[in-house]
Parts: sequence; C-alpha cells; structure tokens
Amino acid sequence: MSRLLLIFGLVLLGIIGLSAVLGHFAYGNMPARSGRMTLDGLNQPATIQWSDDGTITVEAANETDLFAALGYVHGADKAWTMTLWRQAALGHLSKWFGSDYVGHDRHARMLGFGSLARASYEALPIEEKAVLDAYARGANLALSSWSVRQRDEFVLLDLEPAPWLPWHALAVERMMAWFGTPTLEADSSFSSFARADSALVRFARSDSLFRGMLHLGGANESRAWTARLGETTIAAQQLAYGNSALPLFREVVLRVGNTHVLVATVPGTIMLPAGQSDNRMWSVFLTSDVALAPTDSLPPPPLFDRLVDRDGNETLLTFPRSVAGLYFKAEPAAASPTAILAAVDSLGEAAVVASVQLADSLRRMLREREGTASVKRPPAWLVTWRGFAAGSDIRSWRALLNEAETPSFTLFLGDGLISSSNGSTAILGSPPVREELPNGTFVAVDPLARFAASRLRTLLSSVDSSATRSDTIDPAILMMDSYSPWAATITPRLIEQLGNRDSLDASIKDAYAFLHGWDYKFDRGSLGASLFERWMTEYRKKVGQLPGSSPDSGRTVILQETLRDAVDRITAEHGDQTSAWRWELVQPGVRYFPIWNDPSRRTPPSRFAPLTSSLGGHPTSLLYGPSMVFDGPPAPSVWTAWSLTSNWSRTHIYHPITQTTGFLARELALEEPPRSYVVRRDVTFSSPLHLRPSD
Repeated sequence: MSRLLLIFGLVLLGIIGLSAVLGHFAYGNMPARSGRMTLDGLNQPATIQWSDDGTITVEAANETDLFAALGYVHGADKAWTMTLWRQAALGHLSKWFGSDYVGHDRHARMLGFGSLARASYEALPIEEKAVLDAYARGANLALSSWSVRQRDEFVLLDLEPAPWLPWHALAVERMMAWFGTPTLEADSSFSSFARADSALVRFARSDSLFRGMLHLGGANESRAWTARLGETTIAAQQLAYGNSALPLFREVVLRVGNTHVLVATVPGTIMLPAGQSDNRMWSVFLTSDVALAPTDSLPPPPLFDRLVDRDGNETLLTFPRSVAGLYFKAEPAAASPTAILAAVDSLGEAAVVASVQLADSLRRMLREREGTASVKRPPAWLVTWRGFAAGSDIRSWRALLNEAETPSFTLFLGDGLISSSNGSTAILGSPPVREELPNGTFVAVDPLARFAASRLRTLLSSVDSSATRSDTIDPAILMMDSYSPWAATITPRLIEQLGNRDSLDASIKDAYAFLHGWDYKFDRGSLGASLFERWMTEYRKKVGQLPGSSPDSGRTVILQETLRDAVDRITAEHGDQTSAWRWELVQPGVRYFPIWNDPSRRTPPSRFAPLTSSLGGHPTSLLYGPSMVFDGPPAPSVWTAWSLTSNWSRTHIYHPITQTTGFLARELALEEPPRSYVVRRDVTFSSPLHLRPSD
C-alpha cells in the first residue's frame, strides 16, 4: 500500500512539474523583478519596485539613471508593444511578417518617422542624447534577457527583438504625433481633390489602413478639467488613444531625491503626457496638426529608400517629401469616386473598419457632386505637417517632469492643462474647447466635448458648495456619467414632431415608447440610446445633416420614415428581441490586438482575439464612448485619472487592461467588471530590483 502511495505521489509530482513547465512556456515568462543586476553605463545605483498593487516605482540619484531604469521597466513589461511600434515606425514590419506589410512600410517611410528621428537625434544637445542613450541601455538589458525573448508573442510569431538604438524612441514618438493628426478626409480640400485626382486618395487610403493596423488614434477625444468645491479641488483627465487592446500608457512613479512624480509613460519613448507631482498634475493631449493645400511650386528632389522584406524581396522607394511637406502632382482620376468607394467596400473586414472614415467621406462627396461640374485641378497638392522637419519634444517632456517652465512643443501641439495642488489652474497651448466651470476650467479638443462640460457644470452646481471633506465628493460618479445634454436637447422635440403614438405605424410604436421613456443616458443597457443613435444615423443619410432642436412641422414624415428605417436596420443587425438592442451590443466598443487581428491570419490565438466590452458613454457625455452618428475614429480606449487636493498623494486611475499572460488570465479578467485602481506616490519598497553600475 505504501509503495502504491509512493508511486502515486511521484506521478502526481511529475504531472504538477510538467504542468508548471508547460504553463511557463505557454503563458509567458517574467524577467527579473528582484535581486541585483548590472547595467552598463549607469552612474550610480538605481532601484525598481513592482508592488503587489501593481505600482511600479523607479528611484535613481539623477535623471539620466532614472531613464535608464525606465528603459528596463518598458523592456521588461512592454517588450512586445514597444518593439511592434518600433517596427511600424521604422517601416520594418515586412521584415517580421513578409510582403503583406510592404504597403505599411512604404507609408511609414514616406512620412519619414525613422529617417527624421535619426536626424533629430544627431542634432540634440549632449544632455538630451545622454537621456536617450541611457533609456536604450536599460531597454536592451531587458530585451536581451531570455525571459523576454520567450514571451508569448515572440515565440508564437517566431520573432526575436533586435537591440534598441537611442534614436528609436524618437521614431516611435514621431509616429505617435502623426496618429494625433486628423485624417485628411477631415480637410475641406480633400473632397475637391478626390473629384479630380487620385494620388492623394491613394495616400489617404494607405494612411487609413496604416492607422487601422495599429488601432491607434482618437487623441482629439481627450479632455481635462478642474473644479473647486469648498476647500477641495478635483483635477481630472481623460486621454483617448483609439481602439487598441495594447495600452498606450504605463504608469510609473519616478523618484529623484525628494521628488516623487507619478507619470503615464508611453513604452518605447520618454514621452510623459500625464503626470502628478507633489505640486501639480498635468495633462498634454497627444494631438498634432496636418493640412492640405494646393501649390504651384516645383516638386522637391526625390528621396530614395530601399525596402527588403522577410523573404528577401527588395523594393526601391522614392518619396516627394521635403521640410515643406509631401508633394503630390495633380493627375487625372484613376477611377471615379463610385469605383473608389466600391473598392473600399470590397476590402477585408479589418480594412473596412480602418477605412470607414474614407468611405463616409466619399459617400458625402458623391452626394455633393450630384449635378455639379467637374472641379479644375490645381498644379499640385502639398500635405504639410510639423513632423516633416527634424525635431523632438524631449525637452518639453523633461520640463514637465522637472516642473520647469514648459517650452513650446515641436511635434505635438502641446494643448492641455496643469492643475496645482493649491487649486490653481494653467492652460497649456491653445485647446479648441475652453469652458468655465464653478471655480474651475474644462479644456478639450473635440467641439462635442462642450456638451460634456455643460453636464459637468450642472452636476457641480448641484453639490453643496460648503462641502469641505473629500468624502462628500465622488469624482468617479462624475467621470462615469453617461447623460448626454445634446440628446436631451433635441430628443423631446423630435418625439413631439413624430406625432401621437396612436397615429404611428405599428412598426415604430414600440420604438416611440422606448424613446419617450429614455433618460438620455448612454448606459450599457439602454435601448433608447441605441434607437436614438440609429435613428439619427438614418436621418443624416436621408437629409444630409442632423436635425436641429428648433421645431419644423415639415419634418414629421421624414422623422417617421427614418425611425422606421432605424428599426428595420437594428432588427436586421441584432434580431427582433429588444434585449439584443442594448447600447453595449449595438455600440460594443471593440478593442483589437494589432497584428493578431489581421484578416490574413486565419486562426489567431484566442487570447489575442478582439475584446468586446463597453462601459457605455458617448462623445457628448462625461463618460466618453464611440458613436455611430458623429464621424471620427473609434476610441473606446481611454486612460482616465483624477485626484483631490485633500488627498493629493493618491491618484485614481481607470484604464481598461486585459492580461493575455498567466493561466486563464484573459477569461478571468473579462468576467470581472472593470474598476479603477489607486496609485500612491509614497509607496514603500519591500524587495526591489537593484541596478548596479559595472565596475
């Protein structure tokens, strides 16, 4: 009996050991997070702490060593993210994934992310070069480790991360600045150009696919605000970055001497778009500007480049780019707008998602073109962007960290807000939306955010102004409020113009009831929100614009027809069971893992499948969420943070993250509702990783 028990025990231990080994390889490996390591080039010892609550704290004696340790953090925790973004910025995706990605590489090189980053690095002062050099050394210490090279993404795709060079951080930064520009379809000149020429249409389509491949964008949906209530000031911000399931930001507490600063870092860069120190909180919107204009100037001397994909196929590239911009000689249209639209509609599923703005723009252009004469072509067109000249915002990011006077930004516009721990506020740059709040300020980029500011004023005014304790105010309620003043303004008038419910067709009587009882909130379970959005979408298709709030007796027939079309459309897409018409299902806020969701990959691993989850929300509510009605890139990925001056050391953060490593990590994370977490700048060390300079 004892012998059988011994055999059984050995077998059980073997199974456990084998499971541990398989789990180790199947669900990722973790680099060193404690103990001692040597980092070449370090001036003095530095420490990194990963606490149990997820807070990362980096401590160093000087700024250069601080960024060396930050490089290790990014390489250890975000190796796949930062190296994927680097490959895209340098135009090297085809080296990893073959000829299918040559078009993306051509586009990145046309925009000059890599070549201009290298030139920018060479022109930097010695001090700023030293920061980038240190960051690269720290990143390479992590990227060269066996545990990082055996991470899931690298093993499953048979890839190996190449060494990180100092100027790579500037290439990723430049690419992020381009993602912060509005798409060319938003430019009023684009429609005229598309009628007569095809060169820029091809460029716009390539750009749409490039942005859609990484699922980044939507920075114009970002907001920040402060409001004082009694003795307490709330400082809050929402930074949007598209529909990527790979988080754009990684929070890290940086300590130099007695200074403790919580920063939202962008892996692969030293960008610090959000942060909070003992004295202030800052928020910088990652937006940039681009413009399209006719030109009669001669084309610049062509730039040449050579592209070699994974299979050794070589492509010679020429680009008409200079500091002045990207030059496109006007040429006859290769296809009619109708043919171009048909080509867009025939793309794969992911490409259609990426090109939805282009398709919508072309549809509007077709409507405008009806009955008009052809447009005379200008000699040429020029796409201008501040990123076509060498430069970096490294000085501005360091100035924010060191609480120095913030210089003007080079790649980014630099719009945002600074909130001080004493309750004062300073606006950064020139954000398009500036709204006054009760003893506070609201800034944003998208004009629709004015509705959110209006709602915030209402909510703040309803709070007892004599409140002095932080427990009388719950900023989370404000940040998660999905009420839309825009919908509340126009919906009652539109319902009134529909007519009496008894006089309506049976097909829209239930819809009328849902809309009549709607509270104008874009909650996850709201049916009224879904019907209203689809209704307004169908109305705009038919009329060419959205209805206003003013009465119009001639609209009744159109309102009834478009509501009927909305019900038919939503029934065709989601079935006739109204429980399937909830806002979270009609507008699900899908987030994608880049590369894994490429349609050419027929069977992506389930752990990298798209994430379908919605908090609700709308561009016109305090809780931001994507919309069917309003054009713009989908941006369900939003980094949200807020603090109270009464407890300034604690920062509340909401950032939807789903882990893909660890046993059943994805499944367990999706089963739990997302929630906010708190980062403390004063967390103490327990068992840190000690980085030591080499002898």
